[in-house]
Formats: sequence, C-alpha cells, structure tokens
Amino acid sequence: MGVEPLLTRIIDDTALLPPTGAPMEEALHGHRAAEGDRLVGRLWCPVSRLAELRRHLVPEDLIDLVLVADTGPEALPEAVETARREPRVRLRGLQITPDPDADQARAAAVAIARLPSDLDCHIEVRQTPGWRETLDRLAAARSRGLPVGAALRVDGRPDTRGDGAAASPPAQVAAFLTACAERGLPAVFPAGVHRAARRVAPDAGPGGHGLLNLVVAACRCVTGKGSVEEAVAAADARALAEEAGSVAEDAARAARRLLVAIGSGDVRVPRAGLLELGLAGEGTRP
Repeated sequence: MGVEPLLTRIIDDTALLPPTGAPMEEALHGHRAAEGDRLVGRLWCPVSRLAELRRHLVPEDLIDLVLVADTGPEALPEAVETARREPRVRLRGLQITPDPDADQARAAAVAIARLPSDLDCHIEVRQTPGWRETLDRLAAARSRGLPVGAALRVDGRPDTRGDGAAASPPAQVAAFLTACAERGLPAVFPAGVHRAARRVAPDAGPGGHGLLNLVVAACRCVTGKGSVEEAVAAADARALAEEAGSVAEDAARAARRLLVAIGSGDVRVPRAGLLELGLAGEGTRP
C-alpha cells in the first residue's frame, strides 16, 4: 500500500519539545530537509519559543505549525494571533496541557472554554484516576462542534537507551487509544517515537513502542480485528509492516481520523525505518 492514505504526514516533528529541546537553527534545518516528504507533517513549537522561531524563519519558509501552550492559558490568545499573522507559517493546531495540580476533568473543561472554535486542539490527558471522565468532557465538546481531541500524556520513565520513546506499558497505550475510538476522539501521541517498531533488546528488555505499533493498533481499533494491546506490544517490525500494508483504504482513512499524528524528536529515524520496510512509498528519497 505504501504511504497513501495510512501514513501520509503521520510523523510530526517535535524536535523543539522536551526532552529533545533542539536548538532552533538545528530544528529548522532538519524540518526544512524533510519538506515535501509524504511521511512528515507539522512542526510543534512551544509558545515560549515562538518569538525565537520567527527570528530564524527565512522568506521561503511556509511551515505547518502546532503551538504548544507551555506558558499558561493567559499567553495563548496572543500567541495564536501572532502565529496567524506570520506569513511564513500556517497555524494548524494547538496542544494544551491542563494544570497538573487541578482536577483533570475540570481543568480540561476550563481549557475547552478558552479554545478558538476554528482551530484543531488536542488536550493532554494523564492516565490517572478519572481519566476517562476527562475524555467524556472532550467528546461532549466535540459533539457541540468544537474541533478538540486528546493527547496521551506520558509521565513514566524515559527509555533508558536514549531513543526518546516513552516506555509506557502497552496496556495503558492500548486503553487510551481504544477509549478515544469509542468516543470518536482524534488522538495524537506527542511523546518522542524514534523507531518504526518496538525493539526488545536481550540486555535491556523492551523499549518504547514504535510508530507502526500505534498505526496498527489504530487500525485494529476501527476494524475490531485483533488485539489492540498486542499490536502496541509487538516487536516484529516486518509483521507490523505487512499488516499495515494490507489495510483496506476505508479502514486506513478511519484509522487516521482516530490517529492524527505521532511525534518524533528526530523525524529521520522512524522515516528511515518505514523506508527500509517498504512503507515509504515509491520514489521517496532515502
């Protein structure tokens, strides 16, 4: 099947976000190098680095941008207007992290009340007690026409091999994706995914899930065929690639309505993995 439609612009560039936190010039160089690549989507930029981003843009830039509200809700309206006035970017979305010390569902409701009605926004959700109620709030807002979705907040330890992928238990990742599917909520996974598939190293145990783990899990969510948790846990990249490549077009489109994007701090790595597995599409440059 290749890129269309399951993998088109599936990899969002999160090089500017922690833990990567790349220097601006380096991050922009990497993103420009991927310009036109059918696998690579938007650049995520913290509100706190928006002014820095604008200083480093060149006249030829036209970057699809997601603003990450890392400076509190008060600064968000001004940042949104600044980004909208900037001709070298196209504002494509927002990422909101509610106050971690507040009740999660109530904090999400407060965030929803302040959102622009014409811009896709994903609100981070922690899998703490009551997290499904938070998804219910988001789903209710979406049913009223607000373009809102959910992002999985990972607070666990990072992968100790330094690949940036969050070592979340497969059961938790599967539960989140399944709960979003049940509520018709689009989901993003902003935590750094640096591989095409989960790796199991004999000396280090299982690493974090890869891009194909999430893609196949989303396909299983929408088709009802196969275990979602097993897809997240799988380490056989070839088998995952074969399953992804055999998904029917209507199921692929439904899966992408569920799974909007997967963030990577270095888009070259999962992209290279997909290329090696024959999923990058004909003519994709190495």
